[in-house]
Amino acid sequence: MKTPAYYVAVFGKPEPPDKDTMDSGRFYLGLRGADTPGERGDILLLYGPAGNEGNAMVAAGAGIVLTKTKDSIFYRYLPFSLPISKETVENAFTDEDREKLESMKFNTYWLFDISRDSFGNATRDALVLWP
Repeated sequence: MKTPAYYVAVFGKPEPPDKDTMDSGRFYLGLRGADTPGERGDILLLYGPAGNEGNAMVAAGAGIVLTKTKDSIFYRYLPFSLPISKETVENAFTDEDREKLESMKFNTYWLFDISRDSFGNATRDALVLWP
């Protein structure tokens, strides 16, 4: 079994059918396609920027990657009992990962890698609402 890679999946304003909500279990890759990172077993921190109504400026859960197609990553959604604020995420991230988070736009879908340390620090006190 490979060691998982960690990512932040930024969910801009949901616009179905292509752009889903965090709890959908699908992250739309769009034009980036299948060469985008993310393989089975990798872990996503699911984050909503300012343009995401209902989950603005928080990490609402995690996703365990199940599979990937040419236009989407499919994951198992694991919601947190309480969303993690942007401030908590920023303070928990390494300097390099914080810079990536700070460079995102308000209303976009974006995927970027982070270190295991950043993910672990940000989710240290998070409780998962297991189905």
